[in-house]
Amino acid sequence: MIKISLEKLVSQQEVSLVINDLLKAMETSLSIQDTEGNILMNSESEQAVQDKYPITASAEVIGWVIGDEKAFTIANFLSCLANKESQKKKIANKLLEKYREISTIHDISLKIMSSLDLKEVAQSILDEVKNFIAGTSGSVLLLNEKNKKLEIISEFRNRFTPKTTQKLGQGIIGTVVLTGESEIVNDVLADPRFGEMPYPVSSLICVPLKAKDQVIGAIEIGSEFPIIYTPEDLKLLTLVALQAGPAIENALLHDRQLQESRREALLFHLANQIHLSLNLDTILETAVSEIRNVMQIDRCMFLWYRPQVICISAACPREIVFWENQPTWEVVYEARNPDIPSLVGSYNAAELGSFTEDLLELKTVQADKVGNISDSLMRDFFLWNGFTAVLALPIKTRSGTIGVLSGGRCTSIQHWSEQEVELLRAVANQVAIALDQAELYEQSQTDALVAQAQTQQLQITLHELQQTQSQLIQSEKMSSLGQLVAGVAHEINNPVNFICGNLSHTHNYTQDLLRLLDLYPKYYPQPVPEIQAEIEAIELDFLIEDLPKLLSSMHLGVDRIRQIVLSLRNFSRLDEADMKPVDIHEGINGTLMILQHRLKPTSATSGIQVIKEFGNLPLVDCYAGQLNQVFMNIIANAIDALEVQEKPGIITISTSVSCELSVLNAEKESLLKQQGEPRNITSTQLKTSTEPSASRSSQSVVIRIRDNGPGMTETVKSHLFDPFFTTKPVGKGTGLGLSISYQIVVKKHGGILTCISQPGMGSEFWIQIPIKPPATLKPVGN
Repeated sequence: MIKISLEKLVSQQEVSLVINDLLKAMETSLSIQDTEGNILMNSESEQAVQDKYPITASAEVIGWVIGDEKAFTIANFLSCLANKESQKKKIANKLLEKYREISTIHDISLKIMSSLDLKEVAQSILDEVKNFIAGTSGSVLLLNEKNKKLEIISEFRNRFTPKTTQKLGQGIIGTVVLTGESEIVNDVLADPRFGEMPYPVSSLICVPLKAKDQVIGAIEIGSEFPIIYTPEDLKLLTLVALQAGPAIENALLHDRQLQESRREALLFHLANQIHLSLNLDTILETAVSEIRNVMQIDRCMFLWYRPQVICISAACPREIVFWENQPTWEVVYEARNPDIPSLVGSYNAAELGSFTEDLLELKTVQADKVGNISDSLMRDFFLWNGFTAVLALPIKTRSGTIGVLSGGRCTSIQHWSEQEVELLRAVANQVAIALDQAELYEQSQTDALVAQAQTQQLQITLHELQQTQSQLIQSEKMSSLGQLVAGVAHEINNPVNFICGNLSHTHNYTQDLLRLLDLYPKYYPQPVPEIQAEIEAIELDFLIEDLPKLLSSMHLGVDRIRQIVLSLRNFSRLDEADMKPVDIHEGINGTLMILQHRLKPTSATSGIQVIKEFGNLPLVDCYAGQLNQVFMNIIANAIDALEVQEKPGIITISTSVSCELSVLNAEKESLLKQQGEPRNITSTQLKTSTEPSASRSSQSVVIRIRDNGPGMTETVKSHLFDPFFTTKPVGKGTGLGLSISYQIVVKKHGGILTCISQPGMGSEFWIQIPIKPPATLKPVGN
């Protein structure tokens, strides 16, 4: 038996360098001893936990590596070197002519063992093997224990061929891995397993890759052209495989350890983010980015399940509308390969089929190959969005909201390992903690705001109580006034009706008597002296001429009284507590009738002219008495403003029909341009304006009351509708008239009340009332 000197082996410069490089890469320390206990190599630091790992050569222990679990790699490495040295000596003794080839194997071994990266190790194997074994193609394959398929991790080809997987036990390569026996097939076409080859080849040599007597894959070299592979080629390839097996196993172990360290780092990073920040956006963005980096996938997303679709009303941008029974998945965060499109946005949950059903039942969704998904809706959705593999884990928050962490491939299928699923599940648990903490933090902020709001509510309530009390007093005054007016109108109306009825009879009687008197001169042209004297005494001719005029004047006076009574009754409207169809013009005319005494010229003023530009208005469903109160407040304010100026005052009242309430905004800018110097109008005028017809349900009437008074500043206008705000002297106004008018127009009628004014250019009040009350307007009492 050939003895291997461990001391010489370890003292070799190349080996020493490799060991030192490995120690630095693994960040560990160890000592190497021979079987007699002599220390051949020792690092400076000491490990808390140390084990002994044997160094074997030809199944004989030649020394020990003492250290932590990473020392196993060095022991394995030295065992490989020792076995290699043993094999080299055997071959040197038997075949001296193969010295150059053995030296080459030695170099290959060092290159293979110098890296812990799986792909680099596999590529190094092929780069060296193809230098001394002829071939047009070759590959290193590893066995996937999960699906029992051979997957190519490195290859070279003279021509392009798609990467494929081969099943264990099928084809030449599958048979080699299954049996663990090397094979030379110099006539592949004649081999019955030829049909299983994924690429053109005439000759093939294949050896298994083993680690700890376990077949983990294979190395194969092939040629498109007929070639004779010899047993010596097989021996060389076997020696390479002997070195490559442990190297690949070490690389796999290192890869697993690296993935585990990355996993732990990711979880630590997320936990630290949760500890340092309650910003959910930051945590979720970090999670999807780190998951994609660690798992090396094309896309990672976070989704929220939205049971309702949130939309913005086009008619009212501030109004949020919820459409029920249309749940969606909303992708809120994603990390992706820059070559693939973004999927941030909302998607109809029904279009994802069982994806939605499983996640709502808190089940994991895992698809190694999207094309194999049985649910057609789910399959088509992911294929349409470029997925080839999908993994999704649900997260349920304390409030019951469902979120999802999802990873995906877009370029190749993905066999999701248990480690990957566990990693995503661990991250999902961390995110769930973050979500719960964020909800608790938000709830605490809400509670604090509620407490603060409740603290301020008392002051607001007291202020509102004061306003309400004042408004109630004002309303009671108006109600008392209305009752008084209605009572006076009723009491006056009875005698007026009596006088009016008798006047018509008096007129008829008078005409009869006058006709009788006309007959006397015809038949008795010479009256007796006594009658002639009475005729002259009573001035019969004047009496006959003046009596009809007197009766006509009395009739006009009675009509005037009746109009005033009617105006008083229309203004009070005490019998109309509900909305009724009303003639707006009737209310305006009644208000003007009551205020007529303030419009007439006096010794101090030249009077105020009223211009009425009335359109053709339909009946409007409204609270007539309250609208009359609005007209009274605005016109009375206009009279107050005009009484203090020197130039003649003019009030213009126009009415029209508008298609929509929003037309106000389009016309605001043109209103001031329409206000110029007063027109020279000597009497009340009546004009008719027409508007485009539209559906009555969407129409409204516009009443514009404009004066040529001094106007208002922006400061005054900004407080115009505030309770208790007035520019009148103390005792002249309460500051509630316009505030109550605003409540009546806007709150009770769903309309618009606004003022357009500039200093020196007069003021215009715009009242806009829907012809039909909005469906959302709740009935309001007087």
